[in-house]
Amino acid sequence: MNIETALQKQFELSKTLNNNVNIAQNASHQLTLQLKKIKQENQDATLQSMSNNCQKNILSNNETKYKLNNYKTLKGHFDKVSSCAWYPDNQHLVTSSQDGYLLVWDAVKGLKNNLVELDDPYIMGCDVSYNGQLVATGGLDNTCIVYKLSTSIDSDDKNNNNNNNSTGLLSILRDHKEYISDLSFLHKSSTQLITSSGDKSCILWDTSKGGYIRHFYGHLGDVLSLSINKNDLNNSNPNLFVTSSSDKLSMLWDIRDPLASRKYLVNSKFDSSEIEFFPDGNCFTCGCDDGTIKMFDIRCDGELSTYTIDKVRKYITSNNLQNTIPTYNNYSNNNNDQNSTFDINQDQRSTSVRSLMSNMQASIDNPGVLSLDFSKSGRLMFTSYAESTSVFIWDTITGEIIGSLNGHNGIVSKVKVSSDGLGIATASRDETIKIWSV
Repeated sequence: MNIETALQKQFELSKTLNNNVNIAQNASHQLTLQLKKIKQENQDATLQSMSNNCQKNILSNNETKYKLNNYKTLKGHFDKVSSCAWYPDNQHLVTSSQDGYLLVWDAVKGLKNNLVELDDPYIMGCDVSYNGQLVATGGLDNTCIVYKLSTSIDSDDKNNNNNNNSTGLLSILRDHKEYISDLSFLHKSSTQLITSSGDKSCILWDTSKGGYIRHFYGHLGDVLSLSINKNDLNNSNPNLFVTSSSDKLSMLWDIRDPLASRKYLVNSKFDSSEIEFFPDGNCFTCGCDDGTIKMFDIRCDGELSTYTIDKVRKYITSNNLQNTIPTYNNYSNNNNDQNSTFDINQDQRSTSVRSLMSNMQASIDNPGVLSLDFSKSGRLMFTSYAESTSVFIWDTITGEIIGSLNGHNGIVSKVKVSSDGLGIATASRDETIKIWSV
């Protein structure tokens, strides 16, 4: 009887606590909406409203499309390419793939220069240190691994007779309880990096010590992406970084403080899945699972612009890019075989076409943002979406799409602009990486 009474009390206490938590969350959500409403009432302008003249000039010009050339197509991976990062020399590139390898490329020559076989092939992100000697990876094994990975496969090169050019394991950083979703070295740092995780936290690490410096807690959902402020000019703070989460919030952090400096409600219904600092360090953009991208200004603590998925749909329709939606035909091998006895009659073809169109429409209706990055000036924004093989080029001021990068046969999982702004790398699930330039 005593045990039953104790269990009953424990159940009632648990129920009371859950109710209190739900009440607190609802109150917090209502306060967040009120703050957002007050900010909107005080917002006297947006980027689009201030760029009316600029927008008219662009629309009156027939040459509205911004075109880039496919300079190189890098082939060598045997599975989906999940991430990529430029080396500081803006010539070499490191890529990670589910085939279990890190590859270092010479993006100018199109050659593979180095490789590392990974213990866990399911890598979510990779980044290169400021001195170009270290590459950090993180993925589904909850571990951040740092490699010494040079741009030369010959570690005994006569011009580089030091150990810094060798390839090997440097650090294994363990403290996350869930998968590592993203990571980045700090600005102008070759020893410290930050990781974000599905355990709702971020961690600042020191590779020279092989351990963590600080945890960052505050999100109520998986932290899906992070971005470091890499601009130390224009009075911006290089200690800042931003995160996006499945709790539909983005947060602004300072690496010296374990608590978030500011919180922004990105979307009331969909996860905030991708985030990137603007080149000047005063703004950042967040991409959501519904395909919406929003830009926030840290100085005014408010929203500057919204880049909607409707314009992507309009651009796809007007430029006949429906065929950029990836389709996986199980009968492709049979169709290519002239001696195959497998045939599809006309009715089946019609059904297949209708099914294909339905799948394409469903893909467009669920177009979450996968990756985004900016040109060096910030005027252009390059974005990739789930279920689309194109990378779309936005004019950040006018909020219009002015071009696209077409050519991949699979979803583009990562878009990365080189620090000098002259090259763009797009890593795709079609097992290739394309280098684009003017």
